[in-house]
Amino acid sequence: MGLEGNVSISLLLANQGVQQAAVKSQRPLLAQALLAGVNAKQAPQKVGMVFNLCAKSQASASVFAIEQASGTASTKEACAVRAQLVRMELIREHLWRICLDWPKLRGAQADNALMKQVLLLDKEWEACLDADKQAFILGGDVKPPLKAKASSIAMKLGTLLKEHIFYMPPKAFYACKGAEEYLLWAQYTQMNVPQLIQSLVVNGWQASGQTDTAALPYFQVSWLQEILSSDNAESFMKQPSIEGETFESTPYARQASHPLIVELEQKYGVGLLVRFTAVLLELAKTYLDLEKALMQSESKCDVVGSAPDKTGFGAVEAARGRLLHRVVLDDENKVETYQIVAPTEWNFHPDGVLKRALEKLQGDTESIEQQAKLLIHAMDPCVAFELEVSHA
Repeated sequence: MGLEGNVSISLLLANQGVQQAAVKSQRPLLAQALLAGVNAKQAPQKVGMVFNLCAKSQASASVFAIEQASGTASTKEACAVRAQLVRMELIREHLWRICLDWPKLRGAQADNALMKQVLLLDKEWEACLDADKQAFILGGDVKPPLKAKASSIAMKLGTLLKEHIFYMPPKAFYACKGAEEYLLWAQYTQMNVPQLIQSLVVNGWQASGQTDTAALPYFQVSWLQEILSSDNAESFMKQPSIEGETFESTPYARQASHPLIVELEQKYGVGLLVRFTAVLLELAKTYLDLEKALMQSESKCDVVGSAPDKTGFGAVEAARGRLLHRVVLDDENKVETYQIVAPTEWNFHPDGVLKRALEKLQGDTESIEQQAKLLIHAMDPCVAFELEVSHA
């Protein structure tokens, strides 16, 4: 098992269905061991280097937590740049799955060439917005990016999304409110993304893996402080729940109120079709937010309420869900306690949304295995996973 760990999933089949599913996240809790004693100013950069999966989201959550704990105010410019870097990271991460994994899920070839274009745009975006690498430094001197250059990169990204993903402008895709229109788009557009959606229809898997797991609510700082300073903190970080209930933090949870999702959910429940559609809607929405932020300044920093002295919280909506960091500093402004609660631990909880979805699958062995892989990718563990299928 590497630094990031992995997720182990096993299915026990019987009578043309899943009799039992077991989901186990094997991700080591590294933050405390790696960051204890580190100077507060150095912690966010170290977090971004060590936790390189969604590194911008990790560094953003870290610097917000450190700023709160140290009493350092975030500047408007720093908040704006962080938000834009996190948006581009979310877009890149969704496109990574869409370009490289989604084609394979329907027996096609990964689009490596398109992903190379995405990675080049991602590098250009970072160089434009944070050339001096100040965005995630405590009290860093963040300068506003050149709007003309940033707008040019955003325009190239919008064109890529239009021509290779949505086959219409992202704004037009996000404005789609009707299931009939959406399914016709999937049926008659002979390209990667719509053809994956169409394959769900052809196989009759639109409703596969239906669940009613609730979306993760906003955190109450007093509750977080209580649970993460208790003797049960480690258990919570590994298998988080609220009053014994598990929740999901996924693109579906964030897009559940979109009219298209509402209509699809009424027809098919929260199954494969709804979950893959939510990823596409989130991709379009994040691009629109990125574009909008270029036109008007962002003034609100993503701070999680108020916290006790020398304690700070940072929460960021990353590609796979909500990422939470908590830090406690000592009197010398060094890290005394560092804790991370990752979205994988909510979504891949042993009694969480994936387990419940998997136990609803029906069909022969090959069909169930295909549906299971689709569900796993729709929820995206962000680390490697192993799927084992056996028979009772």
